[in-house]
This record gives sequence, C-alpha cells and structure tokens, in this order.
Amino acid sequence: MSATGPVPPGAGWLCSLGSLRCHRCGRKLLVAYTGNGPFVLRYSCNRGRLDNGDQPCISFAGLVLDEAIARDVLRVMEPAAVEAAVLASKLENLQQDEVLEALQRELLAAQYSAHRAGKQYDATDPENRQVADDLERRWNHALQKVREVELLIQQQMQRRNVAPITPEEFANLAGDLEGVWNHPDSDARLKKRIVRALIEEVIVDMDAEGGEITAVLHWNGGVHTELRMPRR
Repeated sequence: MSATGPVPPGAGWLCSLGSLRCHRCGRKLLVAYTGNGPFVLRYSCNRGRLDNGDQPCISFAGLVLDEAIARDVLRVMEPAAVEAAVLASKLENLQQDEVLEALQRELLAAQYSAHRAGKQYDATDPENRQVADDLERRWNHALQKVREVELLIQQQMQRRNVAPITPEEFANLAGDLEGVWNHPDSDARLKKRIVRALIEEVIVDMDAEGGEITAVLHWNGGVHTELRMPRR
C-alpha cells in the first residue's frame, strides 16, 4: 500500500476471498491501495513480477469491479438462489466433517505406531547401539507424524468453527437488500461468506481497444456469466 492510514473496511474483498484470477497467466491478483486519502483500490497481476521479474499482466482500479460483482450477487440472491447457497454452505460443512473424521482416524493410527515404536525402543538392548539408534529414529519419526496430524486437525477445526450461512441471515437482508448490503455498518464477514457460497472464482482481463475490464464469474454449480465494465 502506497499510502499511510487506515484502509476503507471491506475494500478489495474479492482478493481477500482468493477468488480473483488473471485470464492471461492464471495467477491470483493482488490488491493495493494508492493515494493519500481517499484511497484508491487497485487490482494487479503482480505475482510474476514479484517471483520472476516479469512485467505485470494487468492492473486496474478495483472499485468498478467490486461494485459490478456486488450487483450481480444481489441480482441472483432470489429465494431459489438463496436456498441453493444455504445448501452449498451446509454441504461444505459436511465435507469438512468428513475431512476431520479422516484426520482423527489417521491420528489414532499415528499414535498407535508411535506407541509401538516406543515400546520397541524401550525393549531393545542399550548395548546394541546400532539397533537402538535405528529404533530411536523410528520412534522420533512416529512422534513427528503424530504432531503433524494434530496440527492438521487443529487447523481443520478452526475452519469448521465458521458457522454455516442460515436462511435467517439471508432473511435479515431481504427487506432492503441493496441498501443493507451497501450500508457501512453491514457485516463484511457475512457478505464475504455469501459471496464465497455463491461464486467459485472470477477470471479477469482487460480489453485495451474497448477500454473495458472483462470478468467471467464462475458460480458454484457450474453457471458462468460475463461482465464488461468501462475502465476508469
């Protein structure tokens, strides 16, 4: 960010979701803020420059894209779409539960292997250093595996603790959806969860001749829509 001071809350939310990808190289776009206030949001494909010194693929003011995608999200948030989004959120949590159960089974197996390796090490003749050293390495490797699986379970539980989107949360937006969505006090985390439930990713490019930004929205469920916006 090239300016000092606080960044406007909620700006650059597409990048924060990891949903914005460059059409030309396939890399995820990065977000930046320029100016001395008010800040100007920009999306740039700079990963190639940061990693390899390549020229940036595209760079543009991001507010017009955020606004266009927000309008499309509001447009599709009708009863059937809301029901599908809630179902998708529930299915995501079920999948997370399955991953957690698999990790817990893996942890039991790792703990058993570590316990067995420890007993073998304790039972070996300490005078036989070659065998003892080999068993000690096996035991340490088994204990490391236990710690790795425990860390994966901890990370999975943190992701699982995010509550699924409920119909009531959508209903709270139903009265004046656009007004509530754009209100500065609206819950940015809820909006991000809604967008994550509806949109898989957004592929972005620039049409230099037409002076436009193009975006293909890949909705969860397999539907694709295209947006074209004038480049500011």
